[in-house]
Amino acid sequence: MWLWIDEFIGKGLEVLVIMQFIGLLSLTLVPIALPLGILFSAIMTYGKLGETTELVAIKSAGISVAKFTRPLFWFVLLLTIGSFLFNNHVIPAAQLKFTRLLNDISEKKPVVVIKPGKFYKDIPNYTIYISSKESDNKTVHDIKIYDHTDAKGNNKLTMAKTGKMYVSDDKRYLIFELQDGWRYETREPSNKNDFEQIRLGFKYWKKVFDLSSFKMPKTDESYYKNLRAVMSAQQIYKQIDTSKIKLNRLYLSNKELFYPNMYVMRRDTMRIKDTLSKTISRKDSMFRRIPSELKSRVLTSAEINMRSVKSMLEIARQNEKLQIMNLTEFRVEFNKRFNLPLACLLLFVIGAALGSIIRKGGLGLPFIVAVSFFIVYYFLNAVGENMAKEQVVPVLIGLWTPSFMLAIIGAFLMYHANTDSRFMNSGFFNLRSNKAIAKLLDYLQQKGKAN
Repeated sequence: MWLWIDEFIGKGLEVLVIMQFIGLLSLTLVPIALPLGILFSAIMTYGKLGETTELVAIKSAGISVAKFTRPLFWFVLLLTIGSFLFNNHVIPAAQLKFTRLLNDISEKKPVVVIKPGKFYKDIPNYTIYISSKESDNKTVHDIKIYDHTDAKGNNKLTMAKTGKMYVSDDKRYLIFELQDGWRYETREPSNKNDFEQIRLGFKYWKKVFDLSSFKMPKTDESYYKNLRAVMSAQQIYKQIDTSKIKLNRLYLSNKELFYPNMYVMRRDTMRIKDTLSKTISRKDSMFRRIPSELKSRVLTSAEINMRSVKSMLEIARQNEKLQIMNLTEFRVEFNKRFNLPLACLLLFVIGAALGSIIRKGGLGLPFIVAVSFFIVYYFLNAVGENMAKEQVVPVLIGLWTPSFMLAIIGAFLMYHANTDSRFMNSGFFNLRSNKAIAKLLDYLQQKGKAN
């Protein structure tokens, strides 16, 4: 919300518009919030079970943590499938509406705020000036209204000593009710010696300005349907195939630039052969000067051809680079649709194993561990995505390496949870820390005796 706060200030947006913006923005954050919520709830639940020795009773009955987790695993698997469907259908629709709404808000003009002592020019074809405004925010003094509708300069001017300025209830019109004023109009002379000015005095005059241009525009949503974020996985897959076809065509067209029978080289070769044959057949006195002239012409023609080929190759290289970049970004977006839902399943396994090992419930240690794990995963995922987009690593490696690491960590932690390991247990850390402190004290005592 704070990224776009500047777009909201001074535009008089309705509460429903702001609530709609926040709601659509919140929907786009679900793929990030859901894995963290699953991880946090799993650590809290299993930590509480371990803290109350319920896991000990379950294990004593011959049921391992993995077997006990199996029903919840299937539930989270269904949640993962639902997350994928949500990411594939709801998120693109929300992203489409959010992008359109953000663009409409950014293009909306600020509300009409005419400040005393300053010229206001936001109303098309008009310039308004007021010298002072009373506390009721309606009564104004020393009003000047310049009319530029005929695009001939300041040839129409309305002045009044006092008046009222307010916006209609439907926000469609700005109304001035002026008193004791004059209206001046200068007409274009029919010849150089003519000059005509009209002055009209009035006791009361009402001027209405149309504020339709200040309304928030409504852009057609079809304008944004080519964005990757608003496409479904099926549409992205089709775009990947289209990009591959375009890239293959570009490769073939680039290949033709290196063919020896390229039309430019073939044409120039034929022209040079024809010139040589004509030169050899001549028997005039200029024969000795022709070879040097012909050599210069051949070199010039070759230089021009090479520059032309170099220019075409440079353009082809840029087009190929753009096509590869476009294809890579589509592949990244396609893999993200499956990557984030799978993270829900992997983080649940890690959370269940960590809760069984830590054996601590509540909002303290489980919250710290959950957030720490998720930050590391989110950081690795962001780094892998950026490296894939920059084509430093293949897309599959960049997008799926963090998930692969999560799978290894989950299997490792679940093994320790099943074997009732004291790894990462609070008693385990207390014992190790006490041993470390004891060794440090012994070392300091021995060093003191030696001194």
